[in-house]
Amino acid sequence: MPPPRTPLSRLADAFDSATSAAVGVFLVGLLLWAAGGWAVAVDRDLYPPPAKLVLLCAAFAVQMTAQRKPALAFGLMIALLAADFVYGPSLPLWIALTDVIYLAVSTGSDRLGAVVGWFSLVVTLGGSLLALVLLDVRAALYTGLVGVALTWSPLGYARAVRASRRTVEAERHAARAELAARDAERSAALGEERRRLARDLHDAVAGHVSAVAILAEVAQKKPGDVAVLHTIRSSSLAALEEMRTTIDLLTAPDDTAVTTRLASLDGLIDAAEVAGGAVTLRRPTDLELPTAVEAVVTRILGETLANATKHAPGAPLDIELSRDATRLVVTASNPMPPGFAQGEGNGLRNMMFRAESVDGTITAGPENGTWRVCARIPLGDK
Repeated sequence: MPPPRTPLSRLADAFDSATSAAVGVFLVGLLLWAAGGWAVAVDRDLYPPPAKLVLLCAAFAVQMTAQRKPALAFGLMIALLAADFVYGPSLPLWIALTDVIYLAVSTGSDRLGAVVGWFSLVVTLGGSLLALVLLDVRAALYTGLVGVALTWSPLGYARAVRASRRTVEAERHAARAELAARDAERSAALGEERRRLARDLHDAVAGHVSAVAILAEVAQKKPGDVAVLHTIRSSSLAALEEMRTTIDLLTAPDDTAVTTRLASLDGLIDAAEVAGGAVTLRRPTDLELPTAVEAVVTRILGETLANATKHAPGAPLDIELSRDATRLVVTASNPMPPGFAQGEGNGLRNMMFRAESVDGTITAGPENGTWRVCARIPLGDK
């Protein structure tokens, strides 16, 4: 529980630092007045008491104005000092000037800060030269020191505060930019994860589900065909297995974390053959593929088998895997039946992404009445 607040602490909260400075200067002015130290030179104390009170109130009003309109307050303060110079100079007004200089430089524009700097230079040098001409070197030195204390000290402090404020603002801006960059990076990573999940659902699960739908039509035409029903069951189980694999993939750092083998294509090949097509798969007997390459090739061929079964049911599909010095070449082709309709291109885009993920290339499209897919995948290290 916080300690109870005293009347003095409540009074302190009622004033901000700028208001406290103005009140402080006003009180110092009253003390100088009472102690006989109003004028800079003792023999120049020519003001009657009402005039001194008016000057103190005017200086207080200018200081309060400087909190909101520093340029106007600085101009008024210069005008007040110029008018006071005839019967002064009055020390309380010059003390008030220090507060106005600080507020003008710390809260005003850069142009106002430059004007205040030139004013301080002119006052300090001009006052010193005037004292040197009218009095002596000692008076000139004292005048210069007073000018530094009354003008250059608040000017330097205000510039330091302004520089510190700019540094804090720059750091805050940099922190916001870094936070925004992290949010963008996080959003990009989340988007990529979603796209990766969508690709696996499309390439793996959707292929088996499409095969089940096609086989269901075949089962309607051939009721009681045990082979068709068996293949439907196998494709359904394969779809469930692919869904489990995709769920496991969500916690894996990349696609290669989940092993995908060419053997997983058996269910799609069976579905294509039960639908009336003949699938021929030729591959070298000694072909050993790196895990990443085998996963990519399996996804590409799975999409190819699903598309062939869906868009060209009953048409023969010929698949060949060959190897040259540095690449695996995968080709697949099937005749295009009359009324062949291409899909929306999602499968082709996924196949292209799979190939590019291992620096490979792929082409797919009609060629002399045949739909042909050709992928070239670098073998890399096993």
